[in-house]
Amino acid sequence: MRNFVLVPEVMVVAGALALLVAGRTRGRSRWWFPGAAAGLALAALVVELWVGATLATFFGGALVQDRFALFAKAAVLLAAALAIAVTDWTEENAPAVGMAMILLGAFGVMVIASAGDFVGLWAGLEVAAAAGVVLVSLRRSDLALRLLVAGGVASGLLLIGLAFIYATTGAADLQAVRHAAATTGATLPFGIPVLLLLGGLAVRAGLPPLQFVRVPIGLGASPLGAGIVIGLVAAAALTVAVKVTALLSPVPAAFSPYLMVAAAVAMVVGGAAALATRSPRARLAYLAAGQVGWIAAGLATHYRSGLGASVFLLGAFAIAATAGPAVMAGADIGEFALAGMGLLRPARAAAIALVFLSLAGAPPLAGFFGEFAVAASLAQSGAMWLLALGVLGAVMSVGAAIGTLRAIYLQNPPDESRRVAGARLPVLTRLSTYGAIALCVAIAGYGIFANPIVSLADQASEALLR
Repeated sequence: MRNFVLVPEVMVVAGALALLVAGRTRGRSRWWFPGAAAGLALAALVVELWVGATLATFFGGALVQDRFALFAKAAVLLAAALAIAVTDWTEENAPAVGMAMILLGAFGVMVIASAGDFVGLWAGLEVAAAAGVVLVSLRRSDLALRLLVAGGVASGLLLIGLAFIYATTGAADLQAVRHAAATTGATLPFGIPVLLLLGGLAVRAGLPPLQFVRVPIGLGASPLGAGIVIGLVAAAALTVAVKVTALLSPVPAAFSPYLMVAAAVAMVVGGAAALATRSPRARLAYLAAGQVGWIAAGLATHYRSGLGASVFLLGAFAIAATAGPAVMAGADIGEFALAGMGLLRPARAAAIALVFLSLAGAPPLAGFFGEFAVAASLAQSGAMWLLALGVLGAVMSVGAAIGTLRAIYLQNPPDESRRVAGARLPVLTRLSTYGAIALCVAIAGYGIFANPIVSLADQASEALLR
């Protein structure tokens, strides 16, 4: 069984390369590409669930397969498959490249999940970010350049932070760093590198107020490009943050104050901005930023329960934030973008509604159970001020999501003359319809089976803290 542990990674990379090569061929119909790409991601997910429980190390400890790697890789493969399935490919400039980039982005998160040292964390994050830059550049090269510059700043901060931690602890292996951190005090020379490291991850994840750099990019990108930027790259950065906070847990004073402040700003600003905007895609981006704040709040508790709650919420976030922009397709801008969608496209409307409600933390969906678990951990740690701000942000987020549902189900479809430019209805294909239904099932099922999934997330956090 150990020999098959890395098969999902091989399948994903091989599929991405095959799509890039096939996309350059001419004179052949490519109608079956989306189904094949989604099927490949699902096949990799099945293999991961089959062999992923095997505990193993590879390349001298550079890659580690444990319960956290299993949980994170399963979540990102499911998110990639759903994003490919629900995408309206007439909206994408180069469909084959888009499918390849979503698979490569998922591969980057898989590398982070299994990384056993700093090199793996950095390399996986850069692969996921590069996939986002490529996909954004297919439509807007100017926005891709802006994303590349912001990513360069983030990468620089991350590398400086990792270099100083390596210099302080004398190790780049994550297990060795964790053991060395137990004897390292939370001094200023150690706290500043941690701040730089977390700052780089905050830029990648789009934490407020840094999301104001990423939202214009998400608005100008194609639907799938927005899904990678808002969802998959943020999930990659959060996966790095989970592993970093786990290895620094012996010195919580070195990272908890930073994460608490960042979480407070993200939860409140994300909810308020989502409530204020009228653009559906911008609202989704702000709701995602608010939920990133909840994940950061769980990490700030430095308790195993908080870490497990953040891991659980990370899975729900990856699915909703990655597939959400894709399922909205062309209905991404303007006041009337989603008006009457419940009547015209019921399957897609239901998927959009569940995405918004889950990112807002509305019960009884996955986002609610994840935020509730984080809230319980905050109460346990005594951070009542942060919990109060989180509840305030959640109330505003739910209000914003309800506004979206009102447009979807209560407003009449506008005449074509009243539709704003670009707010056309997505093309209804059999795959996209089934994909929207599958997305509904995934989000609802994540909430229905929250209890066993929380147990798996707790096992994942236990693996990180060993």
